[in-house]
Amino acid sequence: MGKPAPLYVLAALLSLLASKVTDAQVPANFLPYGYGDIVNPISDDGSSEAIFLQQPFKYFGRTYNQIYVNNNGHLTFTQPLSAYVPYLNSGLDIIAPLWTDLYNVNGGTISYREDTSSAVLAQVTQAVHQYFPHVPFTATSAFVATWESVPYYSGGGLVTFQVVLVSNGDRSFILINYGDIAETGQVWLAGYNTVDSVNSFTIPAASVPELSSSSNINVNGRWSFHVDGSLNLPANFLPFGDGDVVNPISDDGSSEAIYLQQPFKYFGRTYNQIYVNNNGHLTFTQPLSAFVPYLNAGIDIIAPLWTDLYNVNGGTISYREDTSSAVLAQVTQAVNQYFPNVPFTATSAFVATWDSVPYITGGGVVTFQVVLASNGDRSFILINYGDIAQTGQVWLAGYDTVDSVNSFTIPAASAPELSYSSNINVNGRWSFRVDGSLNLPANFLPFGDGDVVNPISDDGSSGAIYLQQPFKYFGRTYNQIYVNNNGHLTFTQPLSAYVPYLNAGIDIIAPLWTDLYNVNGGTISYREDTSSAVLAQVTQAVNQYFPNVPFTATSAFVATWDSVPYITGGGVVTFQVVLVSNGDRSFILINYGDIAQTGQVWLAGYDTVDSVNSFTIPAASAPELSYSSNINVNGRWSFRVDGSLNLPANFLPFGDGDVVNPISDDGSSGAIYLQQPFKYFGRTYNQIYVNNNGHLTFTQPLSAYVPYLNAGIDIIAPLWTDLYNVNGGTISYREDTSSAVLAQVTQAVNQYFPNVPFTATSAFVATWDSVPYITGGGVVTFQVVLVSNGDRSFILINYGDIAQTGQVWLAGYDTVDSVNSFTIPAASAPELSYSSNINVNGRWSFRVDGSLNFPANFLPFGDGDVVNPISDDGSSEAIYLQQPFKYFGRTYNQIYVNNNGHLTFTLPLSAYVPYLNSGLDIIAPLWTDLNNRHGGTISYREDTSSAVLAQVTQAVHQYFPHVPFTATSVFVATWDSVPYYSGEGVVTFQVVLVSNDDRSFILNNYGDIAQTGQVWLAGYDTVDSVNSFTIPAASAPELSYSSNINVNGRWSFRVDGSANSCDTCTEYEACQERSGVLGCVCLDGQRPNLEFFDAVESCASSTGSISLSRCQLFESGFSTETLHLNDPSCRGTLEDGRLLFNFDNEDHICGTTLTSNRTHFIYQNAILSNLRSNDQSIISRARWMNITFSCAYPLIQTLSMPMGIRAEGGVISQEVPGQGRYEIHMVPYHDAQFTSPYEGEVEIQVNQQIYVAVEVLGVDESQIATVLDNCWATPVNDIDHDIRWSLIIRECPNPEDGTVEVLQNGNGTTSHFSFRMFTFSGNSDRIFLHCQVHLCLVNNGRCAQSCEVGYRRRRRRSLDFQHSAAVTMGL
Repeated sequence: MGKPAPLYVLAALLSLLASKVTDAQVPANFLPYGYGDIVNPISDDGSSEAIFLQQPFKYFGRTYNQIYVNNNGHLTFTQPLSAYVPYLNSGLDIIAPLWTDLYNVNGGTISYREDTSSAVLAQVTQAVHQYFPHVPFTATSAFVATWESVPYYSGGGLVTFQVVLVSNGDRSFILINYGDIAETGQVWLAGYNTVDSVNSFTIPAASVPELSSSSNINVNGRWSFHVDGSLNLPANFLPFGDGDVVNPISDDGSSEAIYLQQPFKYFGRTYNQIYVNNNGHLTFTQPLSAFVPYLNAGIDIIAPLWTDLYNVNGGTISYREDTSSAVLAQVTQAVNQYFPNVPFTATSAFVATWDSVPYITGGGVVTFQVVLASNGDRSFILINYGDIAQTGQVWLAGYDTVDSVNSFTIPAASAPELSYSSNINVNGRWSFRVDGSLNLPANFLPFGDGDVVNPISDDGSSGAIYLQQPFKYFGRTYNQIYVNNNGHLTFTQPLSAYVPYLNAGIDIIAPLWTDLYNVNGGTISYREDTSSAVLAQVTQAVNQYFPNVPFTATSAFVATWDSVPYITGGGVVTFQVVLVSNGDRSFILINYGDIAQTGQVWLAGYDTVDSVNSFTIPAASAPELSYSSNINVNGRWSFRVDGSLNLPANFLPFGDGDVVNPISDDGSSGAIYLQQPFKYFGRTYNQIYVNNNGHLTFTQPLSAYVPYLNAGIDIIAPLWTDLYNVNGGTISYREDTSSAVLAQVTQAVNQYFPNVPFTATSAFVATWDSVPYITGGGVVTFQVVLVSNGDRSFILINYGDIAQTGQVWLAGYDTVDSVNSFTIPAASAPELSYSSNINVNGRWSFRVDGSLNFPANFLPFGDGDVVNPISDDGSSEAIYLQQPFKYFGRTYNQIYVNNNGHLTFTLPLSAYVPYLNSGLDIIAPLWTDLNNRHGGTISYREDTSSAVLAQVTQAVHQYFPHVPFTATSVFVATWDSVPYYSGEGVVTFQVVLVSNDDRSFILNNYGDIAQTGQVWLAGYDTVDSVNSFTIPAASAPELSYSSNINVNGRWSFRVDGSANSCDTCTEYEACQERSGVLGCVCLDGQRPNLEFFDAVESCASSTGSISLSRCQLFESGFSTETLHLNDPSCRGTLEDGRLLFNFDNEDHICGTTLTSNRTHFIYQNAILSNLRSNDQSIISRARWMNITFSCAYPLIQTLSMPMGIRAEGGVISQEVPGQGRYEIHMVPYHDAQFTSPYEGEVEIQVNQQIYVAVEVLGVDESQIATVLDNCWATPVNDIDHDIRWSLIIRECPNPEDGTVEVLQNGNGTTSHFSFRMFTFSGNSDRIFLHCQVHLCLVNNGRCAQSCEVGYRRRRRRSLDFQHSAAVTMGL
């Protein structure tokens, strides 16, 4: 290659109208790819060649210097892999971001590179630091492989994903990045595996599109793993390894007895030694080889993961007792955080770690750690889980004691769940207090000191406890209470019952009613507390949980069951109930600590004499009580129990001034005449009925207690079920026009429907307060509010406490014709209290006037829209577009809006069953069988108003920030309240086509979408299905809350199919817009030689090249696409941020001219722009470019040929700064045919004929000839030596030496001569040959003169002999 030479610039006048180019957006989680990447061959089941890595990659203990990128979505190290059906235990080290049958023959690109640029290394280093904060790491290499828009073999869509191998030689990580992943029916797998499958992981996604939103490091679409096989220290682990004692490698083995510096107290017993057993447990008195876990082992045991582990096959089990200040501070901080009411400073931490230890059955490894923290008196354990592989082995995690009184099993459904489970809200960490002293959970009030302790007695009770502050319980006031050992409080008498039952016929509060046995341990204690500290604490709690109830506590009765065992054994329970009162209002707080699993019958909640007020805490198992809550505080439940009005935070005031419904089974109010008529889906009503069974009707009362759809009436049913106000509760109503209530509901409507102008003039409020089910079992509290201003109508449904029931129930609304119908999707009645469609727990809100319902994410519709014909499976006529729409490379001037939820371009489509690969360009916001004959409206318009164009332009800028765009047309199609064909409800959605000639986008907006059993599909497809996407929603209603751009109910896609020039920006450039064009601009400090665009020229032989800075060209307004050489077909290519032009004198002349002067021959060309005025104007102000550059070569050289022991040709490589380069060889031959050169050691006899060739390499022999000017010999290797003998003088033989013959001269790039060998008298027996040559342009005429006698010898004036260099050959 030639050395860069400076430009010869003759002119630099240019300007360019740049064309606009675009590109698909690189997902935010991807590293840059494409530019400079090597592209895999297009081949079914193909692969790259072996890729040799600059930085070897360490993979689970094995180091690789090469890698293969296989087309079917995986990387291998030792050989390519064509397998397209994924399988575990492949016997290979493999990294499979998405292993399935991919087919780059049909499109997409698979590319790779090894990147050591500072920008990329900084980016991946930062990522590793974020995801592995305890692993010191600085990346030195990043291998990036990207599958971009590669289709499945079966068709149906494409996939975009990337895998990055990050390394610094010692540590290795992989980042897997997912972009758009289409759904597929193909078999697929994502994860990694090793030769022996000891290290294996499968990403747990239920469907392949879920990969795009899944993560193990809280970054959507990104997974990260540490894969070198070195210690991976999870964030929740204490340091391990250095200085640890390592357990023997032994099946079912154990450590020796480990003597503790700090004795450890374990449930009342103090131990001075411990054993670390290989099978995942610690024991104190003896080692334990058991590999099958079992409860009631009869020993004190701590088992972070008790199963059959096999360190013979790998991994490390190590331990140490740590008293360093750093570790003690760390565990002290943890204990203080998890047990804030227990004063503690650690003095010892015993740390045992199982690092990457395999299961005995194979299939994966486990990493976990147990820490025993102690200060002599108090003891805690921290169990930390890292990666835990799935297993079919029996396993158990928890702890147990000699008598199993204190026992706990971690409730994980599978072993891998341990890595994410916790009892202290830190993923992968569990913490327990194990000294056996009082354990005060954070949600507990203090207990123990000063408490009265219950007698130790099976099924016993306290005596009657007389209360200083009487307690009001659902209308009855009590002065005494009993604390019963079996987990409940009663007021009139003690209760020994240990089997819980509903309808007990007494007032009872049961935090955990089961058969408890304080004979075997634990403490049951109580006190009535009126201290200011405790009263302030419970007052604050009540104010927090019941913010609308004014309250200051004057008494707190606290009863605590601390570590009380079940009668059947198997574990202990800790819980507390607090009765808080101020005389008028009463509340209970139920606090749960550790609750062991049990097979006993149990119940938690409260009941009353008549069971009108009853509630059962809905926990599936007893341990769940510790994490359940109705007030968002783990392990705490709170209830108001005085029986007065309980006003939930989401309720409007009720009670005072309300009219109360008659007490009657299946009864109703009389007709209620409304001051403000209420508009309900197009019908206006002046009256209403409040029916006892949880619904409102307009034309007549309704006694029905079994709910049913299609009732044939307009009905609003906040909770339609069989309610029985005969047994209690109140049903009341009022029409409220007070300014305070109207302001409150106006604010709510404005918040939930921000695009609907509204001020309420009436609010009809109906409330069901603590009304029992007819079957008993609990009560319900709910409210419905009808808000109106005459034209617009809304309903607010507010839920308070809703008890569980086995009765049939339904919540929602319906209309006469069931066209407008909605059922609240709650799996159980209690879920209503926490469900919502407007992000306010326990509140649902709907617009019900039947006018246009304008969701916040919708564009305006209705006014001025064209309405589709009412027709089953119908369509609009062809709609001609003012602004053509570009759709994946095809441009359309018309469109069809089809009733069944899709748009087509070439013809209407009546299909109501959606299917992929339809062979059409189609946009389907919700493709299903819709029936506008039963109601709703389908409308459309093309909108070019400035307001709407500004709105969609802003949206596109927000979702595609790197794409310069200003909308010039918006096509809006809206399906408003259109029913399903099956009748199951209605749907409201909208699709918006946004365009500006070059770029096109779609916005899908979803409003209320009812549930359906019909087949449906949402997304888009193309003629060839290369560009296809299906929105991954599990049910149709989910569309209303799903999004790919973080706006609920909105999806946005770019669909023009163009490309983006910013993809090739280098690390020295940035993507910016200039004059409406997106391109690469120079970073600061990257603008050298600004006048000539940092031009760099290179010349070699008859070829030349010049490159310009792409970013400087762009900043000056020049587009790379419109620059060319003298021949307009010779355009530049982009390489590493530079625009490169090439020419040669063979197949790529590009208009190059060849000239010469007195000293050089010159190849010349120019960079020109093709923007010239084509109009007839006599003037032009358009700028253009003409940058002339040339490659100049010196015509004259002097060379000598060194010949020593080996007769090799002497070579000179002449390179003059700013000029071209060529090579001259001088070679001796045996024969006149010049076929046998001298080689090796040479002895030439005096008077022996020798033949010499002088050849010039690197020039065009059709244009250049070599001419021997002078040749001479010297006795030493010095061309200027004073002793010399001339052989050729001025191109002809020396007349004084009759042995010299000039055989060929000036007839090509090689000249020949010969002479007889001689020596210099009295000097060395060696001679050295020297020749001076010049180059001649053949087209200038004859190059060598005639040596015939009498021929006039005349030197051409085009040559100059001042330049010389030496090449010598010694003989």
